[in-house]
Amino acid sequence: MSPTIATLYIVFWVVAAGYGVGLVAHAGTLIEAAAPFAAVLIAALRITGPVVEHIGWAAFTGWLGMTYAHTGRPLEVAVFFAYVVLAAQGTFRAPWLLGVAWLAHVAWDFVPRDLPDAYAALPRACALFDAPIGIYLLVCAASGRWRALTPSVRSAAARA
Repeated sequence: MSPTIATLYIVFWVVAAGYGVGLVAHAGTLIEAAAPFAAVLIAALRITGPVVEHIGWAAFTGWLGMTYAHTGRPLEVAVFFAYVVLAAQGTFRAPWLLGVAWLAHVAWDFVPRDLPDAYAALPRACALFDAPIGIYLLVCAASGRWRALTPSVRSAAARA
């Protein structure tokens, strides 16, 4: 898969996930849709191969961190930035950090916060969505499916 196609594919799924959450929230089916949606996302990224999948999960880890950042509360925004750092570290240093980020988010979902009525079930739905993905990511990291990626700048410098 070319880098351009891989990028477009990942962006498509990130955007689709955002819209999908909104659709099922307004339909009142967040909890019912959570686990199947996790399975669809795992399958959609798995078929891309290990490197693109690894990068895709890094993108989704950043996306996950912004779940509550739209509130504008400083702590929620800080968590978003922490998840971006975890995504980068999970990509370039230790792939298992991606799984840890997703499993930690299960606890973060249950921190009390004011949510719009359509999103009242979001914490419970997120637990059903985040946990299987976190476990899957840990299994991928532990099995050696992913290795820490070397940034192209380092690769080019090593070849020179």
